[in-house]
Amino acid sequence: MLYDLLKMCVSIAFHLLNLLLGGKLPPFGSAAVIVEQDECYLVVELPRHRLALPGGFMNWRENPIQAAEREAHEETGLDVKADDLIGFYSCPSHSWLNMSNLSFVYHARVTGGSLRNNIEGRPCWVAESELRERLDKHTLKIFDDYLSYRARQKASCAA
Repeated sequence: MLYDLLKMCVSIAFHLLNLLLGGKLPPFGSAAVIVEQDECYLVVELPRHRLALPGGFMNWRENPIQAAEREAHEETGLDVKADDLIGFYSCPSHSWLNMSNLSFVYHARVTGGSLRNNIEGRPCWVAESELRERLDKHTLKIFDDYLSYRARQKASCAA
């Protein structure tokens, strides 16, 4: 809960800065991973029963794959190796409580570590049916793109 409050304060500060700059502040870069294992997906359960893909904002001088792997580790305790780009997604801010960002989403696999809670929430493995019930509209689009990617991968392996 405290973390959500901090994120809201930061968002408001950046919106105020953007106003001072005449709307010229570019969107932030972020990166996330989709990890599938044993027909379940790695997610982080946030306050108010929300689910999110492991991911977050890129650090200075960090490329999207590095950010995706780092954020996945920070949020779940698991080491992951990101490979294929599922897609990139523009998420313009429609509220003072979130920031515009351009997000890169990668397929990844677990290479080590163990699940552990973090300041943002509790990492867990969730079946597709529960994901569909609990993801927001934007993240469901990303998940559907992942399923298309997975189908293409299976078709190319069968060929």
